[in-house]
Amino acid sequence: MLIVCTRDNEIRDTAQEPLSDAKLWGTVTLLPSGTKPAANRAFVEALKTLRRDEPLCLSAHGNDEEIGDETAKGWGWDSQAIAALLAEHAPRGWTGPILIHACAKQVSNFSAHLAVALDTAKAFDGLWCYGYNKAVPSASGYPDPAKLDKKPDLQGTRVSF
Repeated sequence: MLIVCTRDNEIRDTAQEPLSDAKLWGTVTLLPSGTKPAANRAFVEALKTLRRDEPLCLSAHGNDEEIGDETAKGWGWDSQAIAALLAEHAPRGWTGPILIHACAKQVSNFSAHLAVALDTAKAFDGLWCYGYNKAVPSASGYPDPAKLDKKPDLQGTRVSF
């Protein structure tokens, strides 16, 4: 499953472009471009359909601390908010993996923070969280979810408690 967590039209269009390989992730959900509460409701509904063994990609603008829209006036979710949504609405025993398809700059990036937040929440032991330590162009395609551990530009962090 791929969930587009931004109102940015370039990222939204890319997720719907056949050449982006978004289809490798299964269902593509574009959160409604209205208010953040409406986006949160759609996010929850999408997570409720996630299968126990299904990979999840969250595509958005981002940095090491937050994903969502590019500006502070837009949508934004920190790692604790995403961990809480997953812990409450993803299926018990979900095995992932999860890819944060967003910009980051450090080894302590958003995906690493998410793994720590899931550790703290005691949710999804053994799940792998992948993310980038670099800029990801808005029109960047999506890697094969079955080969995330083979991509040298992705950092993986395992949830382990």
